[in-house]
Amino acid sequence: MWDAAQTELAAIYGLDFIQHLQSGGLSEAQFSYYLSQDAIYLNGYSRVLARASALAPSETEQLFWARGSQMCLEVESELHRNWLSGRQVSGELGPVTKAYVDHLLAASASGSYAVLVAAVLPCYWLYAEVGQRLHHGFVEAGASDKHPYADWLRTYADEAFAEATRKAIDITDAAAQVASPAERTAMMEAFAQSCRYETAFFDAPRLHG
Repeated sequence: MWDAAQTELAAIYGLDFIQHLQSGGLSEAQFSYYLSQDAIYLNGYSRVLARASALAPSETEQLFWARGSQMCLEVESELHRNWLSGRQVSGELGPVTKAYVDHLLAASASGSYAVLVAAVLPCYWLYAEVGQRLHHGFVEAGASDKHPYADWLRTYADEAFAEATRKAIDITDAAAQVASPAERTAMMEAFAQSCRYETAFFDAPRLHG
């Protein structure tokens, strides 16, 4: 899985959106589009994590995914309250957001816990990696308050999310250990597709923002 993630991470780091967010040259329109789609995505992702909780084989994993589902709704609410309030955004479901959420919903409907956790993992893993890199670059550059997206870049310094990411990786690894060969193949396909959607999601503001 790491190879698939690395391929998409390299693609993500090369995107104009990521580079301009880092430098401060990102347009307000593209940033607002990203935020609005993130809020929509989190609502759907919350439902998918709730399904993972329902399928979880242990109470520990059930609680982990349930907390993740709740956190998505809390972050969605915060996006609307603190970031989208006052911005000119349509709130319309974008094509990449729809495709990504549909992919996750299909994984959740498969009935396979292993396939589902593989599908949801890139949102944890790739976002954590990208966030860590962006935050590190921001700090290395002096963490100036004059950076137009300083407040947003500071949100990436979230150790709780990093810990949740490590837990999600461990859960997925454990699920793969007990999965059938066919199920492991399906896990890799679901994971790789989600990785591709992560890249597309970061590129969507350039195309649609």
